[in-house]
Amino acid sequence: MSTPEAVTYAARRRIRAQNSRGYVVALVAIAFAGALGSSTWQDAVLVVPSLGLAAVVLLTAGNHPPNGLLMTGSGAVGVATLVWAALEQANPVGSAGIAITAAVWLTHRRTRRTALLVSTCLGILVLAGLALATGGPDAAVTVALLTFVGIGWVLAVVESDTQNRLVDLLEQAKDNERELSILRERNRFAADLHDIQGHSLHVIKLKAAVAKRLQLTDPDRTAQELTAIERLTAETIDQARRLANSTRALVLTAELANAVELFGAAGIRTHVDHPQRAPGPHESEFALTLREATTNILRHARPTLVTISIAPDRLLVRNDGADRGTVSPSRGLATLGDRIREAGGVLDADHSDDTFTLSVSFERRPS
Repeated sequence: MSTPEAVTYAARRRIRAQNSRGYVVALVAIAFAGALGSSTWQDAVLVVPSLGLAAVVLLTAGNHPPNGLLMTGSGAVGVATLVWAALEQANPVGSAGIAITAAVWLTHRRTRRTALLVSTCLGILVLAGLALATGGPDAAVTVALLTFVGIGWVLAVVESDTQNRLVDLLEQAKDNERELSILRERNRFAADLHDIQGHSLHVIKLKAAVAKRLQLTDPDRTAQELTAIERLTAETIDQARRLANSTRALVLTAELANAVELFGAAGIRTHVDHPQRAPGPHESEFALTLREATTNILRHARPTLVTISIAPDRLLVRNDGADRGTVSPSRGLATLGDRIREAGGVLDADHSDDTFTLSVSFERRPS
């Protein structure tokens, strides 16, 4: 089954691939724009080292920052290129290199990100403002272009990292929902156990008190009460054992409603195909299978859709959240399979690509 880490990694990988394609297009476009804005071919070529190093830093940045030497070299070349572009008013995209390198560095910071982001943008503005020292006629335009390009790249790279962080937060929220669903199931089990033992133990206590009070004055009534106590104790033990083994008299409609509620709480869509008619002879086995399937899906799968199909002699539960690895039979399914065979049925678990199907079938009885 898919693990939360695998799902998160896949989502981050897709976002990173999309962003990388966008970055390549943007880098080519900005290099072309810089060439058009340069007065000579030398001015266009001099920004290539800065853009090239920044592109390597950007495209190799993942969950960990790139090589420290690469980051330092790219930052130094980027600052030098920006200072040259400002003083010479030579290329309007001279700020892109240092902006990209600084933004990648920012995305791997875990503290004071906002303060460092503002400081980075102000630093680009200050370096671009060196153009005003030349007193040239186009100094203000140069400052505006260098600042716009630099800060634009910083914000674009930081925003793409925010998408990855959002994926992590969404996965954490889903994990919390699933844990809450499992907790609800545990509470329901505890409530069932209380229902079984609470009433019976209270009755046993009362009958024991009656037997104690009448043991000397009414031996026959005392014997009746003791017999009743023995019977109630045996029934309570049997009911507790059946509950622990999930074979207590289960109601299919109640289990179905509970499964739909739990899946909905975990953000999973449910499609149910259940004919509205009286339960068949295999209601308990179907209810038990549905409960086991629900628990396994909530614990081990990451589906978007669960399909539940119920017929008089067949139950099928399918989810699309299985991974492509090998699914080993769980102890719960193995135990369930034994119980289904004892009842005359067949339990089948099928794993194909991302789909896991659990089905129980019985031979149709002649009318």
